[in-house]
Amino acid sequence: MFIISGGRGCGKTKALLEKAYDEGGIIVCRDPDALRVRAHRCGITGLDIISYEDLITSEKPVYIHDVNKFLTDRFGNVKGYTQCN
Repeated sequence: MFIISGGRGCGKTKALLEKAYDEGGIIVCRDPDALRVRAHRCGITGLDIISYEDLITSEKPVYIHDVNKFLTDRFGNVKGYTQCN
């Protein structure tokens, strides 16, 4: 697992889009239509972008855009989490 972090406008979303595209993965996000527009602006087309609600299981690698928002939307008031590499 990897984490892309930085301030607003530094290219986090573009980096995530490129990584998912290069590895044939899918992106899970709150607003797939808005993210498709951003991907298109970056010259990335044909990428699978699905909503949180559409995610059940996948054999493709999964990339979550804004994991904090995902956790909050799905599980309520998440105060923190850990990760293992």
